[in-house]
Amino acid sequence: MSWIKEEDMRAIRQQADIVDIMSNYLTLEKKGKNYRAICPFHDDHDPSLSISTDKQIFKCFVCGTGGNVFTFVQKIEEISFPEAVAKVAQMIGYPLEISTNGFEPKPNVNQPYYDVMNDYIAYTQYELNAATGMACLEYCHRRNINEDIIKRFQIGYAPAQEKSYHYLKAKKYSDEILLDTGLIREGNDGYTSTFFDRLMIPIHDENGNPVGFTARIITNKEGAPKYINTSQTKIYEKSNLVFNYHRAKDFARKKHHCILVEGAMDVIALEKADIHEGVACLGTACTTNQINLLKRLQVGIVVCYDGDRAGMDATYKFSKMACEHGLHFVIVNNRTKKDPDEIFEEQGKDGLEALISKTVSYVEFLFGYLLTKYNLDNYEDKKKYAEEIYDAIKKTCDEVESATYLSRIKTQTGFDFSALTHDQKPSERKHTSAPRSYTYLEAPLQGRLKAEQSCLAMMLLSKEAAMRFKDEIGFFKDDLCSKLSLYCYDMYRSKDRLDMDGLIASIDEEEVRNFFISLIGNSSLPGKYDEEYFQDCLIKIKECTLKEQIDLINQKIESMPSAMEKLKLASKKNELIVQKNALRRKDG
Repeated sequence: MSWIKEEDMRAIRQQADIVDIMSNYLTLEKKGKNYRAICPFHDDHDPSLSISTDKQIFKCFVCGTGGNVFTFVQKIEEISFPEAVAKVAQMIGYPLEISTNGFEPKPNVNQPYYDVMNDYIAYTQYELNAATGMACLEYCHRRNINEDIIKRFQIGYAPAQEKSYHYLKAKKYSDEILLDTGLIREGNDGYTSTFFDRLMIPIHDENGNPVGFTARIITNKEGAPKYINTSQTKIYEKSNLVFNYHRAKDFARKKHHCILVEGAMDVIALEKADIHEGVACLGTACTTNQINLLKRLQVGIVVCYDGDRAGMDATYKFSKMACEHGLHFVIVNNRTKKDPDEIFEEQGKDGLEALISKTVSYVEFLFGYLLTKYNLDNYEDKKKYAEEIYDAIKKTCDEVESATYLSRIKTQTGFDFSALTHDQKPSERKHTSAPRSYTYLEAPLQGRLKAEQSCLAMMLLSKEAAMRFKDEIGFFKDDLCSKLSLYCYDMYRSKDRLDMDGLIASIDEEEVRNFFISLIGNSSLPGKYDEEYFQDCLIKIKECTLKEQIDLINQKIESMPSAMEKLKLASKKNELIVQKNALRRKDG
């Protein structure tokens, strides 16, 4: 943290309201003077994340994740703590001066691969504007891909195989790293470039690191595939990637929705219409990892797949998976049998915007789509049709929607589900939440553990208390208390008071950080240093320590065969009992 001044970090923390910052990422619901939200850090369907306006902290009471405004941004953006501080400063307009003196970021093991990819991206951009790329650039212009989109998406042109390979070798890259990034492949005559004579669209991970390409053919060649994508590499796994995610996420949060299309060219079609919140899942089917990425946006998804049969099938598969994972979405009612790019080419910006505005619910989509899957003149098919729609109603519809759709099922099939007792109220979503596990201070605590956590809470408020504990007790038996106390002692070496933001920033282990947030957020503990309370906790720990020693002696006495040794142990036990009884008298 040496590159961000402590006074700057404190000022940013004081000026940045945690509710305002978190509302950029989550939908918050006011609950008394505090707020709650769906937790983005586990598969949550019921609001389990609580935000304290007084203490400016958040805490999930299911997965245990907690922190302040900086750690929230750090975790949800998957960036370093200093980067999170800088991002919060930017969000509130704080003039943060950053010095890199003494700051050494941890090396990323994949950085060499990203460097290769960035170099090749720059090369393909150069080639697009060279004589060899003229046909490709003309193709872009015919498709209404303007210079702004070309620059934003880093679109380029891959020339002849040998030319690309010679360039990469001239940059001193080894064949090994080029194979590892998928830029070359091995053939009968040695190594050749994977991509050549194609329009190149880079693919990035959720953090904006270049990991692969989707390459489109620009001339009709018999037998040549329209698209070639990077094969699986050390940095490219298509099941983990959502195209344009890193660019679209901020736009999606501002618009409160994200538009999901089938491919990169469809995302670019949205860009032509000045729609910047478009993304595409890579691969023929959406995966759980991709669903989780979309879920992290905490916005509704507008599914805008192609209007042909394959597009409808893909919409159905995505919808079933999204429904099971609690992702909220609507479906564009695309009856054109065309993709977004074709619609833009024919009808322009207004036509594409009009299409996207026409949405239907998942259940409404099923009423039409399932007619292609089931034959309603067949009793068994008709029953399956009705049951599948009914199941979707239970999972996604509120009370008003349910009544309307159940009536429609009855009219269309004759099956009446309205009399069935639901597992829960119709207005509730029937998703299974993660089991509630009480963590840290939420569980009833007994004996020494409760006393240790209470002592530690006082130590956070008083350096004198920390020094007294160190002198009189010496150590914490509980592992989390012990780890957190070491951070406290370390900060107290140079300060008379703990800086809570600085302490959070210094804690490396997430479990310890979550415990710290639980401790300072526990309303049952005094909010300020209480000498009498601290003294009582110290005595309780000493009593527990003596009781443990007495119990141990009792065990030894029972197993000891020698009467003389038993007598010695009994004498030691009596001494400990006297010490234990004297603790309260001494305090009084």
